[in-house]
Amino acid sequence: MSATVAQVLALVNGIAPFELAEEWDNVGLLAGAPENRVERVLCALDLRMNVVEEAARRDCQLIVTHHPILFRGRKNLRETDAEGRLLCALVRSGIAMIAAHTNFDNASPGVNDALASVLGLEKVVVLENGMRLGQIKQTDFGMFCQIAEAALRGPVRCYGDATRAIGCVAVLGGAGEDFAPQAIEAGADVYLTGEMAYHKALDAADNGLCVIEAGHAATEYPAISLLCRGLQNAADAVQYDICVLQSESEVFF
Repeated sequence: MSATVAQVLALVNGIAPFELAEEWDNVGLLAGAPENRVERVLCALDLRMNVVEEAARRDCQLIVTHHPILFRGRKNLRETDAEGRLLCALVRSGIAMIAAHTNFDNASPGVNDALASVLGLEKVVVLENGMRLGQIKQTDFGMFCQIAEAALRGPVRCYGDATRAIGCVAVLGGAGEDFAPQAIEAGADVYLTGEMAYHKALDAADNGLCVIEAGHAATEYPAISLLCRGLQNAADAVQYDICVLQSESEVFF
């Protein structure tokens, strides 16, 4: 059975309910006609021109991203800026676009479950603001930094004593610099997030928390595989004849 953009939107809502999104966010169907038919879906972290081109090449009628477009109000639709070019390319191609941003951050399973999983955390619990707290086999901070680099496929910036024994790790993908106090309160030895200002990281280290700044994209990218699997499973469960693909185009780290 075929599906429409609106029906796929309902599946995304089942995975990451849009009511979980922050008030300032821009999620849901951001481009395209709800009644259009969908046979192939491309999932990506960001909407970039190469992702639009890949979707067209792979005959996808819909793109589902984590990060939204139209985040700030526009007063024109001109191809003199990057977002304008993207929007015009979408319109010309007839490809629709859905964003699942902070609703996917706050969902369970969601962005931070994928991050905890790729880092090998166990006994993971959900904290406020989407943070996850989990356990690892006791090691030292220096070794865990190496584990994080390997798991996230890129360099990380580390603050703390490399010889310190650790066993409890808090993770928050993306821009999590303001939530280090929450990790300290939860009893974490290490806080891994995507972005953290230098002096905030030093303050956290001075308060006994080891910090790993691993990059915004790197900490959220594992969630795209989770989104693909969840969307394909949801489509299969209602017998929609849809193929969900993960973008091959995006490497930001």
